[in-house]
Amino acid sequence: MGRELLAVVTGAASGMGEATARLMHEAGWHLVVCDLDEQRLRASSAAYASGREVEFVTGDICDPAFFSALDAQLRGRSIGAFINCAGISPFMAGPERILDVNLAASIDIVEYLTGRMADDGAVVLFASSAAHMLGSNLDERIDAANSREDVAGLIDLCAEPGLAYRVSKRGVLLLAKRLSNRFGSNRVRINSISPGIIDTPMGRAEMHRWPIMAALVNASSLPRAADAREVAEVARFLCSPAASFITGTDILGDGGSLSRGVPALES
Repeated sequence: MGRELLAVVTGAASGMGEATARLMHEAGWHLVVCDLDEQRLRASSAAYASGREVEFVTGDICDPAFFSALDAQLRGRSIGAFINCAGISPFMAGPERILDVNLAASIDIVEYLTGRMADDGAVVLFASSAAHMLGSNLDERIDAANSREDVAGLIDLCAEPGLAYRVSKRGVLLLAKRLSNRFGSNRVRINSISPGIIDTPMGRAEMHRWPIMAALVNASSLPRAADAREVAEVARFLCSPAASFITGTDILGDGGSLSRGVPALES
């Protein structure tokens, strides 16, 4: 039967994380699913799996205790795929927390994964189409953020939560590119995905709070929000042998909104 295919999915209780965990399970991966909300995590996974088919880790990815709990659950097993879907949007927190959850935690995750990935494994980070709207003029500074302290130092670029979100997701995109050589030396691939508006509770809340988001969707080449499964399929593909020569890149899945000439949002 071969070695066990072990995948870790964060933010797996709902939305993109739940859709991704479901598809990875369908593809035959043994899952370790992670989220803040254990009750919701177990309830969501019960819809597609049962028993020892899924293992659970509860905690905040910004808390060092999360990695201790994950380590205890893994029991020395190598990780075949790690998909970080955990993140927060601009309406959920202030700039400091957004930078911490979206970018600083991503940096902590890739540091944790060094030496823990199986040969030919894959890491997938979730950026955002908003990362492409920021423009590239801040890339040198954002890409120089290599630690939690460095990320905290980006706060002067983030006058409001929306800008903090764009900076944080730009950092995630750049992180995958920057670390492709390090991971590649161990036969591990790392990529990011930049979704546009997704039809999830978070996506719907964004469109309700900021009408411009709905306007972006309506102006897209495909004028609709994406189903979470459509983006999760990209994550599953990037973890599969079919993507064995893809690393250090970002896949934009925004329904063509940026192709219609949405201007970059320079600081």
